[in-house]
Parts: sequence; C-alpha cells; structure tokens
Amino acid sequence: MNPGELQNFIADFRHWLDHAGAPCLTDDHKLLLESWHQELAAAERLLEKKPELPIAFLGPSQQGKSSLINALLGENILAVGGAVGACTCVITSIHHHLLPEFRAEIDFISLKDWKSELRAMQAAMNAKPSEDDTEDDRKEWESEQKAAHEKFISVYRQEPPEDLTPFLEHATLSLPVKIASAMSSEKPIIIVEENARTLRNNVRHYLVGREQHDDAHFWPLISRVRIYGNFPVLANGIVLVDLPGLNDPNPAREQVTKRYLNDARYLWLICNSQTGIDRVFTQLLRDNSLLHTLYMDGRLDAFSVVTTRIDDINLGAILEQMGIDPDDFDGDHTKPLNFRRKEITSHVQKNLLEIAHDIASRAEHASVREDFFRRVQAVPVFPVSTNAYLHATDRMPLYRGMQLTPEESHIPQLISHLNTITQEQSFRTQIDASYRRLKLLHEQVHSFFLNQIRSVELDSAAARQEWELLSKVGAQAVADGQDELHDLQIRSEAALTERCSSFDQKLTELESRAGTALNSVFRSWEGIHWRSLQAAVRRGGEWYSSSTGREFNFSRDVARAYLDQIPFVWEEFFGVHLSALINDVSKGTQAELHKTAERIKGAMDMIQHQPPGIRESLEASLRTAAESFAIQAAQVAADLTAQIQRTRQALSNGMVETAASFMQPAYAEAAADPGGTGIKGRMLAALERYARERAPSLFINMRQELAEGVSVLQGSMKPQLAKLIAYGEGMLERFGQNTGHIEPPTAEVKSRIEAALEHFPAFTLAL
Repeated sequence: MNPGELQNFIADFRHWLDHAGAPCLTDDHKLLLESWHQELAAAERLLEKKPELPIAFLGPSQQGKSSLINALLGENILAVGGAVGACTCVITSIHHHLLPEFRAEIDFISLKDWKSELRAMQAAMNAKPSEDDTEDDRKEWESEQKAAHEKFISVYRQEPPEDLTPFLEHATLSLPVKIASAMSSEKPIIIVEENARTLRNNVRHYLVGREQHDDAHFWPLISRVRIYGNFPVLANGIVLVDLPGLNDPNPAREQVTKRYLNDARYLWLICNSQTGIDRVFTQLLRDNSLLHTLYMDGRLDAFSVVTTRIDDINLGAILEQMGIDPDDFDGDHTKPLNFRRKEITSHVQKNLLEIAHDIASRAEHASVREDFFRRVQAVPVFPVSTNAYLHATDRMPLYRGMQLTPEESHIPQLISHLNTITQEQSFRTQIDASYRRLKLLHEQVHSFFLNQIRSVELDSAAARQEWELLSKVGAQAVADGQDELHDLQIRSEAALTERCSSFDQKLTELESRAGTALNSVFRSWEGIHWRSLQAAVRRGGEWYSSSTGREFNFSRDVARAYLDQIPFVWEEFFGVHLSALINDVSKGTQAELHKTAERIKGAMDMIQHQPPGIRESLEASLRTAAESFAIQAAQVAADLTAQIQRTRQALSNGMVETAASFMQPAYAEAAADPGGTGIKGRMLAALERYARERAPSLFINMRQELAEGVSVLQGSMKPQLAKLIAYGEGMLERFGQNTGHIEPPTAEVKSRIEAALEHFPAFTLAL
C-alpha cells in the first residue's frame, strides 16, 4: 500500500465531508461530524512521519560488525577490517531514502573539543614512568602515549613536537580550512555518489590510518557518519548503527556512543564465535553491567546476540565431538554446522544465565528470579557466516572459506528476525493502521447516511412506536455504559496512585541495604592500577583502558550500590503493574462497549417493523464502532507503553548521572594528588571517604528523584488513561446516534443525502 494513495483518499474524504456530508446534517450531529474529522486526522498523522527504529551493533573491534551490516543491506557500503584500521572509532548510522544515489554526511567534533583533545595528548606524551608502576601500569602508560602519538600523526602528518602550543593557539588549530570550517559551523561534509563502492571509498579517505594512504586522515576529528541509500531492509524506518569498538577515549565520540546506547530501541551484541564470546561477555555484559542496564531499562526483550564466523571451524575437531570418524565424513557440512550452532547457542545462554544469577541474587521471591531467568534464556542467539553469505550473493569473490548457500549462512534468518522485532513499530504497521481506520470510518459514515434515508420508511404509527422504544433502550444503555466508564476511570486513577505509593515505599526500604553494598564497591576498586585510577578521576570518574580492555565508571559503581537492590521492585512496578493497569482500562472499556451493543441488539430483536437492510446496517455500525475503538485503544496503549519505557530508561540513566554529579568533588580531590609513592592509596582513600560519608544523602536524593520522576509519569498517565476511556465514551455516543434521532429527514434533506452519496468517495484501496 502506497501511503500517497491513502493521503489522496483522506483529502478526497475530507472534501466530501465538508462540502457534501456536512450540509446534510443537523446541529444534533455536530459531535459526530467532529469525531469523523478527528478520525481522519489520526489516520493522516500515521502517514506523516516514518519512525526511526535504531538497532545498535555493539562489540569490540574486529568482530565483524561492518561486514554483517553490509550483508544485511545488500551493498558493500562500509569499509571493513584492515581497510579501516584498528584506530577507527567512528559511529556510522545507515538510513533509508528513496533517491537512487548514495549519500554520506560526515559530522565532526567541535574545534573546542579538539583543542581539549590536543591538551590531553600533550599530557599523555609528557607523562613519565613512576616507581609505583606495576607491569599493567607501564602498559597503560605506553598505550596512552601510543594513542596520542598516533592521533597527532594521523591528522597533522608529522611527528608531534614537545610543545603543542603553536597548534593550540592557531585559529583553526592548524587544520585544513574545509575541515576547520565544518568543525566551526557544526555542519557536515556531504558526499553524494551514484554507487556504493565509490561512496565507501570517499568516506574511507577520512577514516583510514596513515599506513593505508599517504594523505592525512581525520578519524580522530569525526563524531559520526550518516549514510543514506535505497536499502530495502531499512524501508520501514530501521536504522542500523555501527558503534565504535569500545576502545576510543575521545570524549566527544564517547558521548555520542552513550546516547545511541540509550536511544536505540534494539541492541545487537556482535562477537566472533571463535575468539570473542567469553571476552565480550565478560567486558560488556558483566564488567560494564550491560545486562543489568538492559533489564533496568526494560529492553531485555530488544536484545539479541549475533556470533560471526560460524563457518571458521576445525572440521576434524567438530566431527570428533559429534562422534563421527573423519574418514566416514561425506562432505556435507550441514550437520557439523548445525552442531556448532547448537554448541555456540548453548554457550551464549550459559554465559547469560551466569550473569543473570549475579543480578538475581538479591531478589526476595523465587518466582521473580525464575521469570527473570526465563526471559534471559529467551534472548535470541544467531550464529551466522557473513563472509560465506557475501560470497554466495556475489559480493565477496575472493572468499576461499566454506562454500554455503545463503540460507545455510543464516543471514536470511537474521534479516527475518530484524523485520519481526521491528514490525510492531514499523512504517508499514503505521500504514496498515491508517488503512484500517479509514476503512472503518468509510463504513461508518456510509452506513449513517444510508440509515438516514431508510428512516424515511418509518411512516407507520406502529413502527414509530417500536423505534421510539428502541431509542429509549439505546439511550439508557448508553447512559449506563457512560456511568460504568466513569467508575472505571475513578478506579484506574486510584489504582495508579496506590501503585506509585507502594513503589516509593519499597524504595525507601532499600536505602539501608544500599549503604552496606558500598563496601563491595570499594573492594572492587582496590584491584585497579593507579594509572587507570588517575585517568578516570581526571575524566570525571570514567575511563576506558586500552591496555587492559576494561571500562571504568566509578559513578556507575556507586549508583549500583543502590541500583542492585531494586531491579525486581523496579520490574514489578514498570513491567507488571503499570502494564496491567493499561490492559485493565482497555479491556474494561471494551467490555462496556460490548455490553451496551448487546443490549441494543437485544432491543432490535423485538422490532417487527424494520425497513429493509436497517438491522444489518445498525449491526454493522455497532461492529465497526467497536473495531474502531480497538484500533484507537491499541494506539493509545502503545503510546503509553512507550512513555513508560522512556521514563523507566531516563530514570535508570538519571541515577548514574546523579551519582556522577555527587562524586565530582571526590574526583577533583583525587585528581589533584601530586603523585609519588602511595598515590593509589591516597586517591582511593579520597574516593571512599567521600562516598562513605555522603552516601546516605545520595541514596535519599536518588530515591527522591525516582519519586519525582514517577510522579511526573503518574501525572502524564492519567490523561492518557482518560483518553482511552474517552474513546469508549465516543463510541457510546455513536451508539446513541445510531438508535436515536429516529425522526426521518424531510424529502428535501433526503434528496440532498442521495445526491451526496452519489459522489461518496469509493474505498477501492487494498493492503
């Protein structure tokens, strides 16, 4: 279905209503006409904006993220592997557009941010070894110096001088005018090409390391790259986001990465099935608390694991595991690959469950833990062979690995999964919803005007008496239904208030436990090497150590002392209670509509004098009104669920931000340490003393912020729940319109209606 066709129909229908339908109505039909216009507007809004559904691809470098995205897109649009270099850490998002050419927009960090980077590079290059250095400290020192040196040479094509002041004082920081202008204006450099290969190569010139090209390259200056193309897999609003390999200390890019991790509705963890699973799971899901964060954010159902290079196997070892003699192997790789997939899936699920057990150790009820474990076990795992798929689809001719069909690579299954998980929020779903709303509205309006004409046939006293009785029964049924809906709204608001109060009370009970949990946080800090500790406190408590591959976030650690106590209380409130409340209101309203419709149909059964087709028409009106409510209610419920999700995620992230703000004086004190023997102990003592003394007030503050956030959510949920019930009341009013106002129109009005129906827009569209 082309959205343009629906928009044209909406325009035609609106014109007919205003110029043909409205003149045939009386003042009694004012609200009915208004509801028709509102329904048209709602259907139109669904077509106006394509949703953006970001899927973030996360994992260390060299795990196959870019190759996988190329396979999903059907174009080699991203440079991969050694073609880019291990230093390339640029966020790349791929979007859909209908134009035939390919387009790239390259965004740069600001001149101010690059100046800060230059200062940090100067400090790193001037740093000296210390007597307190362990072997890991020395590796950290060497890694920082190497990274600073590499960045400078990449951009400036010369060895860094001992003093970078001339670069810092230069108006453009000695950068090319085009680049400096983009950094100053905060406008992207735009590249447009007719084919994907040319675009990829032109973008790559800004990214690759100096060893790949003689010219300077500017990957340290780039914050993100946006690529647009007519990629069918993205047509429904999907955006694929290739995130950096978690080894970039550039703070400007780091913030963009964090924003994407927060904003992406879907998160795919990519790891090499041969070497990366255990390392990735340890770093990301356990040490960096990603699984805990996903659970707190309510995004566990949007998480998937993709393991690459499934075909890169030791066939002999696999056959031995399967109990098959290699001499008896018939050359069919299907069974060994399927065996390997099952082994990998089992291994991934085992890793997930081990982390889940750590999270669930504080859950009070076994049933809660078991439900959590079931959800973790339901995380989809896709072992795939990207290169074999690219070869099978003629996009990697030099591939010399295992020869597989596209289906055997399991990339098509992954594409199907991608479409399935995004279907509910996709543009196609919006188009379908708009179509259904318009189809029902078309039926309602047509039936209403036909009923007006048919009511002329009610010309006998007996018929009028019977229909007068039906009108009274209908009016009473509608009034009773409205009373029930009013009571339902009162009950729903009371239930919302009670659940919010209960949540706040449970949070209060957790504060003392959080204080005790700080001790384990302090113990975990003792194993950090002093250079990593120093780098973190100088950067507001956050640091990624490229030498150890470990991320440090002291603010998150402090917040976790409280966060670890509440995940199941949190899930019960956001994931169970609020969702159940929405469901109860929706089902309760639908039940009242059904009850009212049944009373009206029962009264219709008593009528003997019925004009031809009138009963069928009224029943159709009742049915379409109920169907229309179901569509409207589903949209409101989806909006409410999304609102709860956003609030849940914002509050979870906000607690870490609160802890970060709280800990800044401690970081400043530790960062000011002059160095020398015992530096690690002094920095740790400063952090621990500050956190221990002020933790009670921090946890109270965090709880208060949560309470305020929930209060805001409560205030915004009430009108949304009321909106659900208001939709039901609108349907009841339509019931009343169908059974009331039985006075037939005059012959003149009847003629106008007949003339108007001759030009009634035909609904010939099909899904």
